[in-house]
Amino acid sequence: MRIPHAMPPTRLRSRSTVRTLAALLLTGVLSACATAPPVSPSPRVILPTAERNQVVASLKQWQASGQAALSTPKSSEDFGFDWKQSPRHQEFSVYDPLGRTVARITVDPRGAHLQLANGDIRQADTLEALLALVLHVDLPANELPDWMLGLRRGTATEQQNAAGLPEVLRSGPWRIQYLQYAPVGGLTMPRLLQATGPEGITLRLAITQWRMGEPGTP
Repeated sequence: MRIPHAMPPTRLRSRSTVRTLAALLLTGVLSACATAPPVSPSPRVILPTAERNQVVASLKQWQASGQAALSTPKSSEDFGFDWKQSPRHQEFSVYDPLGRTVARITVDPRGAHLQLANGDIRQADTLEALLALVLHVDLPANELPDWMLGLRRGTATEQQNAAGLPEVLRSGPWRIQYLQYAPVGGLTMPRLLQATGPEGITLRLAITQWRMGEPGTP
């Protein structure tokens, strides 16, 4: 890709109960990759959607990796990505088709920093500014984590599936379609989603690997 010179279950009754169940599910299960084979064929407990949303929204840290396709009326790009999220740190890496790192953006309390494959380093106040520099389009960087997690914060639900998970969300000029979900430990997580925005921008994410941290304290 181009590089700039200068990426009927019973409803849980309290938040503490949700955290307890979440800890049991996340310990040793969600810490494994979504692509890893199960240790045994025994069935897993899948949380109902309401409890799933509480657990996912309270995660302290998580990581999503996969493949992305970004297109506009004038160009298209395919790249690998890795997104790491924690309370005080974000990291977004972009890879070429051979798996080589093209760019890595990190965000911490000091600001946003971009390191390119050629060694160049850039700084900005926000992730969004550096993401635009790498991908050559304007994406709502602050909303991407919730889109990947399948959370409805700041969005309007246009359509949901039988389990109550979103199929189509609307966030300002952006329309987010969830094309496929997959079980990850005890949670149902997005596997394939597509966001269509202004000026003909389309971002398609195929998430092939999830890693989950511990639930946070509300």
